[in-house]
Amino acid sequence: MKKTILLLLPFIFLNCSPTGKIITTNSEKMLIGKATKSDLEKAPFDAWYTSGYNEYKPNEEVTNQLKDKVTNITVTIFMGTWCEDSHDQVPDFYKVLEACQFKERGITLIAMDRNKTTPDTYENGLNITNVPTFIFYEKGVEINRIVESPIKSLEEDMLEILTGSSYKPNYFN
Repeated sequence: MKKTILLLLPFIFLNCSPTGKIITTNSEKMLIGKATKSDLEKAPFDAWYTSGYNEYKPNEEVTNQLKDKVTNITVTIFMGTWCEDSHDQVPDFYKVLEACQFKERGITLIAMDRNKTTPDTYENGLNITNVPTFIFYEKGVEINRIVESPIKSLEEDMLEILTGSSYKPNYFN
């Protein structure tokens, strides 16, 4: 029994710590690198994440239309815990994903510094100019993205993207 507990201890401690790294610059704490929703639900990020998540009410008609369209996609979210647009959009986006029964394992969350970079350079080649950026992939190929804020609403923009409409994100060149 003691051997089993000792073998499990490293896994218990690994699961209790954030996935991303919390750094402090100019007395500001920010999450950097690959992270998870549970990282955002912990202090100091929970102050904005939890209230935003609880307050957002996705359009049920639209999320019902999304349910059968999200089964074969993955999403990568680039965000900044220092960024007000990320504070506004990321909790709402998670709420939309939950409403359309999107599996959390299909989400990759990348927290960036103020220069929109990460220590592991997850952003390389992806033209991340603004955060948050929500990139939708099907079979590993980008199909479109929502940049900084939606045109209509997160769920309506997502429906346009996943139905093949000619959606153009903010800052489209």
